[in-house]
Amino acid sequence: MSARVERIATTPLDSWIARRLGVEPLELSRELLAKYQLKALQETVQWARRNSSFYARHLAGLGDDAPRALEEFARLPFTTPEGLARHAPEFLCVSQDEISRVITLQTSGTSGAPKRIFLTEDDQEQTCDFFANGIAALAVPGDRMLIALPGEREGSVGYQVAKGITRGGVIPIPHGLSTDPEETLAHMEREKATCIIGLPAQMLALFSSHSDCMERVIHKLHSIALCSDYVSESLTRRLRINTGCDIYEHYGMTEMGLGGGVDCAAHMGYHVREADLYIEIVDPESGDPRQAGEAGEIVFTTLNRKGMPLIRYRTGDLSRYLPGPCNCGTALKRLERVRGRVDGNLPLKNLGNISIGMLDEVLFSLSELQDFRAAYIESTPLRLEITAYAPGRGGAPIEEMVRGALRTLPVICHACTSGEVEITVNMTQKPFSVAGAKRRIEVRAKQGGEPG
Repeated sequence: MSARVERIATTPLDSWIARRLGVEPLELSRELLAKYQLKALQETVQWARRNSSFYARHLAGLGDDAPRALEEFARLPFTTPEGLARHAPEFLCVSQDEISRVITLQTSGTSGAPKRIFLTEDDQEQTCDFFANGIAALAVPGDRMLIALPGEREGSVGYQVAKGITRGGVIPIPHGLSTDPEETLAHMEREKATCIIGLPAQMLALFSSHSDCMERVIHKLHSIALCSDYVSESLTRRLRINTGCDIYEHYGMTEMGLGGGVDCAAHMGYHVREADLYIEIVDPESGDPRQAGEAGEIVFTTLNRKGMPLIRYRTGDLSRYLPGPCNCGTALKRLERVRGRVDGNLPLKNLGNISIGMLDEVLFSLSELQDFRAAYIESTPLRLEITAYAPGRGGAPIEEMVRGALRTLPVICHACTSGEVEITVNMTQKPFSVAGAKRRIEVRAKQGGEPG
């Protein structure tokens, strides 16, 4: 075990953040990071209050003083997605002429106003710099990375990844979302790709064909990066088995400026870009800070962002800071893989809750299944509807496998046994369209004519 630890390279974010702090990598410490972050938080609060009409109102109770300690900063009010959707232009701290990119995000629900994120050229530069350094954990100069992400528009995530990795000597191969596995594999073979980045479910579909082309592609492939959606351990395990590649994971969201954190060769959690983001874990109900090791909601504050800083922004994502150091030896914290959403737990009467993360773990363990969608039908009894994508597979055996896998979850097993829940499994031979939102269990009211 000790020999294994000695061979693990320190995350490349370590030396990048050390440079940002003006110290040598070996000098980077939690004390230095805390001092840097407190100063950056103070400057961010002062900048936002002076230049944003929203934060001038939102932080009016602060008086003339900036937070003097991280504990004091944790008492500032939260910023919410709903507030951002309602007041986006009022968040601006610069003139519209200085904004180089505006990203519109539809909020959850059918009637919610869209959120708009305003970024200056310098704000986008921070993300490019993160991708240039963070990607070095899975690619080296001369590698050829296929980018299976939207990249047509300047400033889009695929565009930013391509721009960033080029700085590190990695050759980008723009592709767009992988909706046709055969076409994507053919593109990878033509371009001699040695690594790839894309959505988890699409990467699973891509490397589940066991075709001759796939075998030739994975012969040259050494790493796969998963991003833009939640990642289950069962999906990662299947990808490792199918390809023999090292699997890396990235966590981020548009409000963060696209880039958030990425794991290293030790695969012991996400290392956060701590020079640009200050991340807290709070109790989803009370808002009180959680200690390391305790799960809660991710709340972040942007550091050094000039166009639209976000202060204590509630993400709705659930995770925790992992206690103890990473085997790579970095001073950076470790954020655990995101398990789901604050609003993602759905009750099965009084028997317990289910979430998309729970369903992912048991259903992606089925080697025949490439993807699925789940719906929660508010009928009597409750109905859990799974639409399974298993190309080329017969319906009845897969349906039974899905039901069996779901019943390994005690809450579903008890709910089915008691008659409180029914499971319906439908099959599809068409891959699901990708709308850009993270996967979740769809909640639907009972339609007229449905049983119950």
